[in-house]
Amino acid sequence: MEVKILASDLDGTLLDQNSRISEKTAKAIKEAQNAGIHFIAVTGRSWETAHQIFQEAGIEVDYILLNGAEFRISSGEIIYQEFIQQDVAEKVIDYLLTARVGLEINTDKGDFSTDTDLCQTASVFSEFLQFGEKKTKILKLFAFSNEAILMKNIKNHFSDWKEIFVTSSAVWNVEITASVAQKGNMLKKIIQYYGVSEDEVIIFGDGENDETMFQKFRRSRAVGNAVPLIRDLSEKVIGYHYENGVAKEIDQILKSKSKNPFLCKNKYFVLTVKK
Repeated sequence: MEVKILASDLDGTLLDQNSRISEKTAKAIKEAQNAGIHFIAVTGRSWETAHQIFQEAGIEVDYILLNGAEFRISSGEIIYQEFIQQDVAEKVIDYLLTARVGLEINTDKGDFSTDTDLCQTASVFSEFLQFGEKKTKILKLFAFSNEAILMKNIKNHFSDWKEIFVTSSAVWNVEITASVAQKGNMLKKIIQYYGVSEDEVIIFGDGENDETMFQKFRRSRAVGNAVPLIRDLSEKVIGYHYENGVAKEIDQILKSKSKNPFLCKNKYFVLTVKK
């Protein structure tokens, strides 16, 4: 089956130990795009931080952001958004503030945080409180603390809330979105939008917040440093993120594509954004 889309998580998967796209990885992505394969970054990050990473690498891609709460094309134009119900978001925020953990809030009016040293692209939290009076729409809540047990307890507290989806990218954080806002759900929505089948998509990931992608897409690649859950769900385990594991796998995919006698070398699949 031909590959038409590559969809990859960023931190711990595509990015190196310095949270950047290595030259080898950038080269592999560009070669895949030149071969007519579409690349989608799938991340818990917001537009501001994710776009900056690819901009520095000189690459244009589409983005599934905030763990599936938002989809933007390479220009930054928003195509889909999934917001947390207002009353539910207010209850969650109150609980997290009472628990005295760090908090980043991603909204339709920008990002806000109680710790702008950690969340460098976010505005100070007090500005959110001003916007909050105007019923700001919330896409994602990101709670963080160096107390792993506290984060585990918070995660357990929200585990039965049907209105939200709760996951983590590390033991020091908890990520909360609307119940439908999951990486796997948004990627399924995007391939329907583009008219691509599930078997024409290969995904890459490493962490718990990638689980829904691995549940919904058969052609999956876990990097060597992935958590056991993701390794067990994957079709194949590849190299570690700091060893350019994704880039090496893309190279293999392109080699297989070039050897396929049924493909016309001069005709490539091109995705067209619906307006």
